[in-house]
Amino acid sequence: MIIDSIIRALELWIIALPFTIVGILLASIAIEYRIFNRLSPLLKPILERAHFSSGSGLAFITAFGSPIAATAMVAELYTEKKIDQKEALLATVATWFPQTIYETVAHLSPIIPLLGIVGIIYICLFVSNGIIVAILMFIIGGRLLTEKNYEFVNNYERIIFRTAIKNSAKSSISLLRRLMIIGLPVSIVAITLIDFGIFDALPIYLGWLPLPPEALAIIPLQIANSMAAYVTLADLMRTGTLDFKSTLLTLLVANVFTSLRYLFGHRLPYYVGIFGTAVGMKIISVIATLRLGLTCLMIFAVILFL
Repeated sequence: MIIDSIIRALELWIIALPFTIVGILLASIAIEYRIFNRLSPLLKPILERAHFSSGSGLAFITAFGSPIAATAMVAELYTEKKIDQKEALLATVATWFPQTIYETVAHLSPIIPLLGIVGIIYICLFVSNGIIVAILMFIIGGRLLTEKNYEFVNNYERIIFRTAIKNSAKSSISLLRRLMIIGLPVSIVAITLIDFGIFDALPIYLGWLPLPPEALAIIPLQIANSMAAYVTLADLMRTGTLDFKSTLLTLLVANVFTSLRYLFGHRLPYYVGIFGTAVGMKIISVIATLRLGLTCLMIFAVILFL
């Protein structure tokens, strides 16, 4: 089993690495060409309130299209000491809202036709989770970060293309080396633990929830294949086994476990690899606490008020 886990980890890295390389390289080029400075006036209202630098603000916007590139931008700024550890943490956690939108688009087409109004409400709760996390990061940034001076200058120093590419490649190689040296071993350990069933056993302890056995069976199915879980839930609703409340509750509980697996198996190796162990662990701890904590609050709200 361990050999299979190592092979799966390597396969995941082979698939993800090209996108990661492109994202990191684009982020480095953007920094070299000072795109942050050019776009900062557009972000001025948000940045002034959150005390984020222009680079962190652009990383937040970039995350709507490429979460990997956005994280690489923040890591590059932190490595170059253009932002401190607090801002790197807050900016990275804040990008979870754009990433939530990114994930929502992928699940929108199957979940709404299959689950109808329940699917729409679940999507709204999922997105609101990311919105709340981002707002909290901006509020905390306004309290903890030093206020930035947003005086913009229209005269930019001419940048030589060859020099920009050379500097971008140099900084990208440094980030990728650290990502591979630290992130790959962490990924292998995480996937090995997942394959040993550390998440599969957790639903056994959820008997206290007001859910029928059929609903609890959906949770490991959601971890394995979300599309299969949505189809099964739709069938259980059609046959009357699950009502509106129990279906929504099942989706939220399953989301806790899928989020745990995603954070542990994918985000943890990436953050630790690109930011280093100390900062990476802080980032993943804050994200896990906020995202899972808010989802748990939603679960209890559904139990108590629906």
